[in-house]
Amino acid sequence: MRADIVCGLDIGASVIRALIGHVSGAKSEILGFAESPTRGFSKGVVSNLSLLSDAIEEVVSKAEDAAHRRVRKVITNVAGAHIKNFKSRGSVHISDRPSEITEQDIKRCVESARLIAMSLDREVVHLIPEKFYIDDKIEINDPLGLFGSKLDVDLNIVTSLVSILQNLTKAINLAGYEVEDIITSGVGTVLAVFDRQELEEGAILIDVGKDLIEAALFMEERLKDCFYFPFGSDDLTQALQDKLRIMFNEAEELRMKHGIVSKDSRELFDDSQILIPSPKDETGPDDREDTQSDHKRSGGNWVDFEKPGAGAFSPAGSERAIAVSRQEIFNILFPKVEEIMGNVYKKIEPFLKQKKNLPRIYVVGGVSRMDGFIEAVEDIFKVPVDMGRIRDPRDFNDARFACALGLMRYGACKAAEKKGGSIFNVNSFAGRILSKIQEIFSEYF
Repeated sequence: MRADIVCGLDIGASVIRALIGHVSGAKSEILGFAESPTRGFSKGVVSNLSLLSDAIEEVVSKAEDAAHRRVRKVITNVAGAHIKNFKSRGSVHISDRPSEITEQDIKRCVESARLIAMSLDREVVHLIPEKFYIDDKIEINDPLGLFGSKLDVDLNIVTSLVSILQNLTKAINLAGYEVEDIITSGVGTVLAVFDRQELEEGAILIDVGKDLIEAALFMEERLKDCFYFPFGSDDLTQALQDKLRIMFNEAEELRMKHGIVSKDSRELFDDSQILIPSPKDETGPDDREDTQSDHKRSGGNWVDFEKPGAGAFSPAGSERAIAVSRQEIFNILFPKVEEIMGNVYKKIEPFLKQKKNLPRIYVVGGVSRMDGFIEAVEDIFKVPVDMGRIRDPRDFNDARFACALGLMRYGACKAAEKKGGSIFNVNSFAGRILSKIQEIFSEYF
């Protein structure tokens, strides 16, 4: 891949997205992007190497065709319950008499903190300095150029299982591409949806995916912590399927079209019924009566409606269906959302309480577009919550590609650093973020 061509590859549980960009001096341009259904990947883990490899090859090839460019390397993401954070402190002696602290001194200090006792099955993904201390007393963010005899650092070490990273790398290699870098999904997405001031004052990103929720906390433009929860849109769909005794794809369509999860949206409820055709009934009359009784108890009711032609369930030519109201859908979905987002809030509550000003909270992911979801999260958190949108969109504002765009910007940042230049207009949102990201992330990742 030419140094001025960067590809961000966002591997998600339901969709894989690739975005190719061109970097020239202080300007960047999105050349092409594509998405394809995910295969062989679930809950952040490779489940079928061949299927995932084929899916990656398919989506990157589509993006290449759209961009009229070929790529060799990709920047990709990792997420899941296997991600763990470790805190460590490192210390180095600079000199007996205070002298100027150099980049080499900072690197030695970070490396001393990195060398903690960590099991061999884990690999470092991010090394993030949180605070530096000069001579055990002076707490600072950036010690470069200051004077001191001793330098200490509090380091946040984000790790993943080695096997996860190896399997992900192998799948990409089998697709015909090299892995230039792997970063967490939260770090990728933040480069697309937050501006520098928000990251400085405090920001929380909540990504609700198909089978995982990621909560990433940022303060002073650094990743402070990240949490993962085994819950996603599939769990909401499963709740509808179990309660209404319908097919999974029907439950998914019902959730997407008619699901309301906010208490504030209940005034939209009316007495109208949503009819869901039931699967072909192979049971006898007695069994059907039992099944009908089960549906009544679970919230849905059997109804018959006329359907011409053969294949009807009754001699009269009627087909059986389930009638359900939006109120009943709310009664099924909201308790699930309330439970899991309550667990998310428990994790981020200490971060909220230590802040004088409320951090900016953005929610991204497919579930965030459900009617009332953002309002439901606000009601649970008791603080303002917004849907994440791409910052500095220019001619591109598809929030579904936020992580892929952030991965591309991260790769472009590293490419520009190697050249010793800046990749974005420093007056733009992205430029202000990435100029700081260069200082913090690229130095240590």
